[in-house]
Amino acid sequence: MTNTITEDPTLTGAASRRQEDASDGSVATGGPHKIEGKSLVLLQVNCRSILNNSLEFWNLIDAYNPDVIIGTESWLREEISNAEVFRDEYTTFRRDRNTRGGGVFICVKNYIACVELWVDEDFEMIAVEVKGRDPKCTWEIVGIYRAPNEDMRVIERLAVRADSLGNFTKRSITSIAGDLNLPYADWNGNVQCTSGGQESVNRLVWESGYTQVVNNSTRGDALLDVYLVRPENLFTSCSVIQGISDHCVVLLEVEWEETYYRSEVERLVPVYHKADTIGLQHFSGINLQYGQAMVDALRKYGIISRT
Repeated sequence: MTNTITEDPTLTGAASRRQEDASDGSVATGGPHKIEGKSLVLLQVNCRSILNNSLEFWNLIDAYNPDVIIGTESWLREEISNAEVFRDEYTTFRRDRNTRGGGVFICVKNYIACVELWVDEDFEMIAVEVKGRDPKCTWEIVGIYRAPNEDMRVIERLAVRADSLGNFTKRSITSIAGDLNLPYADWNGNVQCTSGGQESVNRLVWESGYTQVVNNSTRGDALLDVYLVRPENLFTSCSVIQGISDHCVVLLEVEWEETYYRSEVERLVPVYHKADTIGLQHFSGINLQYGQAMVDALRKYGIISRT
């Protein structure tokens, strides 16, 4: 997987080919459409009012012709219809805040079969199921927005929701996309920090098996707009480009054909916060030969504290 940042909209792969098509005036405008190549293109954009930035938004969409759009900070309300904002070449799913600011939406090209899975009643989260070329292969796409002053319950809810997504007994692939406003999160998981949102990040990474694939900052020097993917091996490239607000846009390309589904190599994932620390301390006290070394290791990784 490659991860690049570019100021001008010149990309490689499916997004580049679609931009060339757009410059030739051949942007898809609904109806049957054949996906070129084997990639599905997802575009995540922070809008800060899609109504106020409608022209810039659709210029962006025309340039890259994505299959799926995940939008944050839509600033839409229930009384604003889809027809006032979105084109009919997309099927649109929304979770509006209905007060000032916020909101998230997912748009899926009409030629792709899709259905809404759930809309969270308490937080700005929505999930959509997308069918692959082989109907046995499904994609579960979550859009989420967390305001900077919002507490960490939304991340805890996301971790719970994520546990129920991507059942590996079927060929299901999951992508969580959105602006989480967590500039200090360690997306590799941090065993020494289990407070606040980091504990939920650890749960997403270690227990649910997600990988965060955006490596560049998306607003100033901060990484706010993320893609959490599972399994990682189907995601081929990630590019950060100029946005329509003070956030960059993130383009993701994924392998689309079911024949490219490869099971992840089974791995052991240490779930440190579920460790039987009392039992380990008892064991280390009995086993005098190796006990001190084990205690030192447990202290090093923050599993037990010094007494």
